[in-house]
Amino acid sequence: MKNFFLLPLLLCSLIVSAQPDDNNGRNNVDANNSANTQILQNISQNTNASANLQGSAVFYNPKFDREGSVYLFDRWDNTARVYPKTGGFFTTSNMNFNIQRSMFESKKSDSIRGWNFASIEKINLGGKTFKSYYFEPLKRQVIFEVIFEGEDFAILKRYETYIQPGNPNPMIGRMRDKIIQTSDYFVDTPTELKEIRFNKRNILDLLDKEKRELAEDYARKYEMSFRDENDLQKILNFIQHQ
Repeated sequence: MKNFFLLPLLLCSLIVSAQPDDNNGRNNVDANNSANTQILQNISQNTNASANLQGSAVFYNPKFDREGSVYLFDRWDNTARVYPKTGGFFTTSNMNFNIQRSMFESKKSDSIRGWNFASIEKINLGGKTFKSYYFEPLKRQVIFEVIFEGEDFAILKRYETYIQPGNPNPMIGRMRDKIIQTSDYFVDTPTELKEIRFNKRNILDLLDKEKRELAEDYARKYEMSFRDENDLQKILNFIQHQ
């Protein structure tokens, strides 16, 4: 059990080697950074190179008697578009997002490989865009969904999970533990990344007076809600180009 909890830390720290091990210290994280750069420079021309962004360790999910899932998407047959920091993109299949580990993972049979986000700019999956940001409360990088990204600020969504304990009381009807998925929202500016309540007032506070009035008029005209993510994207994209 102890090793299971150590695995997320191990996978997050893995940097992929450009070549097989040759006992010359290439397993060292710092040494592999330069190898990563060379790998990604060729990715847009070689889609098979996507494997180089995956961790070299394979782990197996243990079976728990719990309801729910730590994965954001119900299915694994998802096709993702991966954008390396060096430019271009490639597609890959059997991808999902592990909320508990804050990590994208690919599944093959019963084995799962984690993706190293250090060399990735963003990933598009299931109609959503994801990026990695340094999250001060946890002192590490965390993957957020990007709801909107503009010149002055970005609105982000963070996913989390917690365990709702089971109860043997038959009147409650919850014999097994259950994994609950939750989310909260953040705004990223050039000076800070902070949590916000996802409502109209807080969104409008991010805009100057002219854009605020424009956003309200646009939302009113097309009967859009500032609390709906899709509507908000349309509203903010509209005023950004005015």
